Amino acid sequence: MNDTSISSPFDEDDKANRRTILLALFGIILLCCGFVAVGTLFWLKPDPQKLIAQYFPSPTPTPSPTLTQTPTPVATATHTPSPTPNLTATAKIVQAAETAVAIQSTATNVANTWRVVLTDTFDSNKNKWLNESTDDEFANVNYQVVDGKYRWDVTTHKSFIGWVRGSTKSLNDFYVSVEARQVSGPETADYGIVFREDDNGNFYYFGTNDQSQYVFYEYYGEWLTLIDWTETDLIQAGETNRIVILGEGSQFSFFINDQYLTSFTDENIPNGTVALAIEMAEENDEAVFEFDNFELRRP
Repeated sequence: MNDTSISSPFDEDDKANRRTILLALFGIILLCCGFVAVGTLFWLKPDPQKLIAQYFPSPTPTPSPTLTQTPTPVATATHTPSPTPNLTATAKIVQAAETAVAIQSTATNVANTWRVVLTDTFDSNKNKWLNESTDDEFANVNYQVVDGKYRWDVTTHKSFIGWVRGSTKSLNDFYVSVEARQVSGPETADYGIVFREDDNGNFYYFGTNDQSQYVFYEYYGEWLTLIDWTETDLIQAGETNRIVILGEGSQFSFFINDQYLTSFTDENIPNGTVALAIEMAEENDEAVFEFDNFELRRP
């Protein structure tokens, strides 16, 4: 008996069918497992933003300050109201300046055109000025024409104004000039010009001193101060000063060192002579004065 097994073709077909079914089932199971796994992954998938926030927390944001734009200040001109111009005062200043220029021009013209009454440089005493020593109740004075100057050496007995006439002619309009200085003596002394001395002893006196001041007196039966002591930069203290007076009718104009100083109007004394003069205020004062380059003119 042959023990060799012989397979039937139908048996092989069955086996093949079973294998196919098993493989199909196995594939279905694998596919289901895959779907289950994928679903599980989607269901349990972590949120990446949450993980980043959990493991890498960002700093707590600080609120930014509100930016308020401040405008850059622009400088503006402050308007200060201009003071109301004082037209009257301005007009007076302009008028005074114009008047001064006009008077200066007039004096220059007069000095060049009016007739000479007397001129003297005191190189000699040809015009016969008082040239001696005198002593009276007021002062002891030694008058000398010396070294090209007319020199007065004075010692007072009491306060006084003393003068020496330059001419005996009585004048109305006149122009007089002289260079004068106080060589020594007290500050209370002064020197200048007497003019319009009339037959009744009335006169005007214009004086300057070494404190750079000037004064204008009138003697008309009594002493009158027409211009009280006034300071001016035109007077050079301790130096020779040129004094000029222009008289036209009742108008008197005064100049120091060829510069216009001031004017004054007075009608009390219409005519008179012109003289060199000094004033001293205290008893027993001593002083020396010098005069030079005297000139007197008339129209």
